Amino acid sequence: GPVLIKSGREAGADPTLVDMNFVRTHRPGFEKPTVFLPGSSLKGTLRSYAERVLRTLLGEGPGRCCNPFDLNERSPACFCGKRLENEPDTAKRYRKSCPACRIFGNTVLGGRLAITDAYPPDGALRETNTTEQRDGVAIDRILGSVAHGPFTLEVVTQGAFQATLTLENFELWQVGLLAIALRDLGTGLCPIGFGKTRGLGRMKVTLEHLEVAYPGRFEAQTDGRNYATTLYPVGAFHPEWREADSYGLTEEAPIALEDLSPHLLEDEVALGRVAFRLEGDGRVREVFRRAAARWQTFVHKRREGAG
Repeated sequence: GPVLIKSGREAGADPTLVDMNFVRTHRPGFEKPTVFLPGSSLKGTLRSYAERVLRTLLGEGPGRCCNPFDLNERSPACFCGKRLENEPDTAKRYRKSCPACRIFGNTVLGGRLAITDAYPPDGALRETNTTEQRDGVAIDRILGSVAHGPFTLEVVTQGAFQATLTLENFELWQVGLLAIALRDLGTGLCPIGFGKTRGLGRMKVTLEHLEVAYPGRFEAQTDGRNYATTLYPVGAFHPEWREADSYGLTEEAPIALEDLSPHLLEDEVALGRVAFRLEGDGRVREVFRRAAARWQTFVHKRREGAG
């Protein structure tokens, strides 16, 4: 912390609420509403930062990064959702979308990433809800004097929040770009919520575990592949999707993870779903580090016009 995700609800006649209060919701086992981080806020923050990375490395334009606020179809940076709103072919929607829209989606394309709301874990429920009140005053940008009276805001300065991120049918470069955004979310370069320019929105990110699953399989080793120790891109299962007239997936080599000792979830295999898990922040970050190499290759290809 400190972090503030504004509820958008004014204090009004409630004397227990400050002017800018933290968003809350009811949760079983806690007598009062608890503070939480909405999944939409987390996803929006990660998307915005990923777009910044893309614009820095590739610039704006088709196949690089669109501008969600640019609805002029003649503009090179036109929002992908607007530019492709009359495209009936799903494969073309994906292929012609910028890298950010491929991960996070747009108005005509479903995103690959889903993020749950982040709630305080049971062991940190009360600590996280012990919020702090801070005072502020609005300054007139023209006159340099006080614009109106003082206001109060509520921030979380301790405790923890826990969320789950799910990435489906992904390309490995997408894992690498997401890893960069998550890393910088934890270093303060990608702050979240209100008051980012006044020191709010900083947090530490701990990656508890990573689970990789391949549905529709009853054996961990089949088809010349080892699904218990390897991270495969979606293009490995559908080579035809890499064609220029299809989804246009990037050709990527799988990532071997055997040296990280992944744990095979035996019960999942019996149900037709080969899945393995890596525990601990260090192991998960090592997977992300290897995926970042695929992201680097993707950027080089885009710069050369070959991706």
